[in-house]
Amino acid sequence: MEKRTLLGLFAHPDDESFGPGGTLARYAAEGADVHVIIATDGDAGSVEESHKRQDGRTLAQERGEELSNAAVALGVTSIWNLPYRDSGMRGSADNEHPRALIQQPLETLTAELVDYIRRLRPQVILTHDPFGGYGHPDHIRCCEAMTAAFYMAGQSDPARNGSGLPAYTPQKLYYTAFDKRLLKVVVKIMQLTGKDPSKIGRNQDIDLVEISRWETPVHARVNVADYAAQKDAASQAHASQYGGGPAFLRMMPGFLRRRLASHDTFTRAYPAPTSRTESDLFAQVQLNRPATFQG
Repeated sequence: MEKRTLLGLFAHPDDESFGPGGTLARYAAEGADVHVIIATDGDAGSVEESHKRQDGRTLAQERGEELSNAAVALGVTSIWNLPYRDSGMRGSADNEHPRALIQQPLETLTAELVDYIRRLRPQVILTHDPFGGYGHPDHIRCCEAMTAAFYMAGQSDPARNGSGLPAYTPQKLYYTAFDKRLLKVVVKIMQLTGKDPSKIGRNQDIDLVEISRWETPVHARVNVADYAAQKDAASQAHASQYGGGPAFLRMMPGFLRRRLASHDTFTRAYPAPTSRTESDLFAQVQLNRPATFQG
């Protein structure tokens, strides 16, 4: 019997934990194979003031070790790293680094992901939303490349199959999502209390006003309340980045934060969503079907 298999592509070490970590932990605990690809080394990330850097180690080395510890906490099957550098936030000098993810041809990254899909054979794939969550260029590039790879992996074109792996078509594609209604309330509260919602975060480079206008519909709500401890342990494993969670969430009352954390939410990019909100990413997934089935 073919196993349920989930593949997640995320831009930086910590995105797998701070984002849908509860979902990864849940499906791993339920016996699914859960594979995670991290696209960059996270070297352009800023560091929490309370974090003590280890002498002689680059930030990328530290974040790699943190990722390994987070993977253990989540219980995932495997972690894979692509050889690219963190591109930094929009407009930063890191955008221009020759090894930065956004400097790589989209076709190259897509071909790499096609190979991973064919090798790991996931029925379900998830990645960042088209807006990059908070506008990060690497998140957006991951969404672009994985979306293209999702459709290309099942095409039997010898001219584009350098790995020689057989074609394989995944069944479902999801983007991480966040209901913007609550965020719009947070923006209004910040404005009424004299705080600037367009400049938040450690580097004041996240614009909640802009983010609140991006439409990321919620088609799936996965209950992860029983996996809060695993997600928290994985998040705290990223010690160089962990600051107790996103700033706008830390402003909320504890009961509301816990309610939000009890579910991970997703946009269903393929197949087309129905009017009913899903509670299981593997709903209607067919095991042992032909690998090149086109639904």
